[in-house]
This record gives sequence, structure tokens and C-alpha cells, in this order.
Amino acid sequence: RIKNFSTSHDPQLVSMYYQFGRYLLISSSQPGGQPANLQGIWNESTNPAWDSKYTININTEMNYWPAEKCNLTELHEPLIQMVKELSETGTQTAREMHGAKGWVTHHNTDIWRISGVVDGAFWGMWPMGGAWLSQHLWEKYLYSGDLNYLESVYPVLKS
Repeated sequence: RIKNFSTSHDPQLVSMYYQFGRYLLISSSQPGGQPANLQGIWNESTNPAWDSKYTININTEMNYWPAEKCNLTELHEPLIQMVKELSETGTQTAREMHGAKGWVTHHNTDIWRISGVVDGAFWGMWPMGGAWLSQHLWEKYLYSGDLNYLESVYPVLKS
């Protein structure tokens, strides 16, 4: 089916992929848990690819693109919580590494919410993780219109 998709009309395949995307987020992100990452909770390796970290230069964000759009807003909570926690560790990183106010996080983080430069210098010195992740805080507000929620995340967005 996939091979023939470009030359055929197959809306059921599109629907199946949409539902599969929902399934992936449902199965990997639940309120009160950790956010979805590239390796997932089923990784059997003691030395997984990318150390099973959260790669926040696009991969983690992509996992959550469907959250609001697919009416899975409660599944956004683990990522929103991680961003709040990163804003705390990232405040120290911004001050110590960059002599800056606000907060920063780089290419990767993990369950301890590291926010400094990690791994190779070519990609590890990428300081835009916080800005990219903050888009999810804003998008959640745009979908909900919840002013109490916005008030709770505004300090993170502002800094």
C-alpha cells in the first residue's frame, strides 16, 4: 500500500497513519510519567543509541506535535512538566555557562533535566532547546485558552 500511495487514492491509509500516530503518543506519554523519547520505555539495551536521552533539537518536539491537534491534550503534560523542570536547571546553566539571565538548554536532556552542552561539540553546543520546547507551552495555551494555565507557565516563557 505504501509503495503505491503516490499513484493511488487511498484515504484509508492516511487515516490508518493518523491513528497510528495517536497510538504512538498514547502508548509513550501518560500524565505523571516521563515524556516520550526516541528509545521508548521498551528499550532493552544497557547502552542505547543516543543514551536514550531526550534529543530536543527536533525529535522530542516531533513526538508531541500531535498532542493538541489530535485531542490528546492530557498527554502533553509530561513534556510541559519537563520544560518547567528544565527552566530550573537551565537557569543555572544560563548563568554559569553564558553569563546570561533566563534559562537555556542545549541539544539533549535526560530524566535529571541536564541542560548544559553534551556529547559532540558540533551539535551539543546548540542552545535553542528551551526556545523550541517553549513552543509547546504556548501551543497548549492557544488550544485551551486557559488563562490559569498561561499564568502557570508564563514565568518559563518570559525567561
